[in-house]
Amino acid sequence: MNIPYYLQDLPIGPEPDHKIGRIQVRGSFSEQNLLDRMTQRGTGISREDMQATLDLFTKVVVDSLTEGWAINTRLANYKPGIKGIFNGATDPFDPGRHHFRATLSEGVELKNKMRVASGERVTVPLPAPFLIQYTDYGSHTVDSTLTPGNIGEINGQALKYNPENENEGVFLIPEAGGDATRVESVSILTEGRLMFMVPTSLAAGEYIMEVRKAYTNEASIRTGTLHHTLVVL
Repeated sequence: MNIPYYLQDLPIGPEPDHKIGRIQVRGSFSEQNLLDRMTQRGTGISREDMQATLDLFTKVVVDSLTEGWAINTRLANYKPGIKGIFNGATDPFDPGRHHFRATLSEGVELKNKMRVASGERVTVPLPAPFLIQYTDYGSHTVDSTLTPGNIGEINGQALKYNPENENEGVFLIPEAGGDATRVESVSILTEGRLMFMVPTSLAAGEYIMEVRKAYTNEASIRTGTLHHTLVVL
């Protein structure tokens, strides 16, 4: 599968017709999605063992970074860093002004693979909501479950909509067919984050989650769809 990309005008460049490439991301994979893909490759290793190995790997990497070690792997290179300004040589570390963070760069295998990856040019996409992840606080799961009457959160891009327009909003559509249910109680409404109450009227079954948003003076409704089916148990 190729990497889809499109071209945009370069605002400042030596030539007026110069363009810059942008990636049209197909979607996002959670840790559980990656485990699904690993299992599908038929390695003979159980999903439970894969999860345990991934958990241990993550813990060792995090612990090593917080001890001050740099880490080099085939996938990524990790390095501890520090942010904040010190007011002189004797100024002590102040958690209110300083903090530690990790910086990442491509590992050798990832870098080499990306250098020879194939691209597929696509048309410039119209602006539209982009859903990256859904978190269900009632079940403490990601991209899998809907719990009616509990809090849900969508993370993504261009998510903010006009709640006064009934054609816009978060909609849940039964995969088996039927009318969409609009989320009415929204507590956080920003471009990158929506937090809301999952409707209590949802029956058991599988649902498709959409965010619908109006553009061009509400004449055009564009839809972003979560790339995972959600289940009401």
